[in-house]
Amino acid sequence: MLPGNMATTLLSQYLRGQQGVLEAVKLSPDDIRLTVGEKVQATVTNLLPNGRFAVLIKDQLLDLNLPRNTQPGETLDLTVLAKTPTLTFSLAQAEAKPTLAPPPNVALSKGAAMLSAVLNAPTDGKTAVLQQAQPLFVGSPNSAQLAGQLAGRLAESGLFYESHQAEWVSGQRPLQALLKEPQAQFNLAADNEQRLKSDQPLARQTTAMAADALLLNKKNDDIPPEQAMRQLVRQQVDLLEQRPLIWQGAAWPDQPLRWELELKNEGEAHSEHNLAQQQWQTKLDLTLPKLGELGVVASLQHGQFHLRFNALNAETADLLKQQQASLLERFAAAGLNVVQYQVSNEP
Repeated sequence: MLPGNMATTLLSQYLRGQQGVLEAVKLSPDDIRLTVGEKVQATVTNLLPNGRFAVLIKDQLLDLNLPRNTQPGETLDLTVLAKTPTLTFSLAQAEAKPTLAPPPNVALSKGAAMLSAVLNAPTDGKTAVLQQAQPLFVGSPNSAQLAGQLAGRLAESGLFYESHQAEWVSGQRPLQALLKEPQAQFNLAADNEQRLKSDQPLARQTTAMAADALLLNKKNDDIPPEQAMRQLVRQQVDLLEQRPLIWQGAAWPDQPLRWELELKNEGEAHSEHNLAQQQWQTKLDLTLPKLGELGVVASLQHGQFHLRFNALNAETADLLKQQQASLLERFAAAGLNVVQYQVSNEP
């Protein structure tokens, strides 16, 4: 059975070691060739069976209670605190840690190098624009499908690829949908070649699905893949910095469309309890054949919409005012509450 004070003794020694106070084994005063306050350099020679360390100080081999992470070969700077009743030293904790040299020939991966280049590249302060060549509608536009088309383009844009990967792993998103995003297609050619060499049916099926996704979602061929990925990463960084999301493409063939989406008060309404306080703002800019240049801004907060139209053409502005009642009826039929309707004619 251990002595009754053994636990107390062990705890005391442990605490003193954590405080940087080191005690040597009992030596006779004649054997101590040190003075109080003297700064000495100690070299750790090896770990002793009792858990302490053999340390060489001024040609004297001492038994010290150094920190457990001490390694043989380390050199420590100590200060003599006392000679009696026990030879005691102080150790600066910061000096006790070995200085590790940086590993040579460190090389970043291709993805990390690209991300570093994007983050360190000079910018003009403007928000990056997500560009897509495929129009929302191939034929005549369908207003009932516009929201779904825009949502689908965002889902396939790659801006939320990492979260979509997590959904795929948990079974909430099909692989076919994930393969439509740019990140999945970035190295598609190399991946296809490797998978085709495999005899596994699943690999062949995945390759076919990826090829189909590439054909269905072919982007602007004028933009090199590396440049397209840099633009995408830049926009992801912009979103993290609370800048607006900007999508630029075509509503239908030969009809350019610019769409912005932004959470105006993210700093004030960031928690789940403040979702109702969030103020979303979306903006559409387009030039129509008959109505001319037109901008639409819709703000949503507390379940209420604020609409603003700006038409460069005065006749278009008058037409929007005349059709106000009809437009409000369509909003009401969709369950949307419009509390403000404003039309302006400004350059």
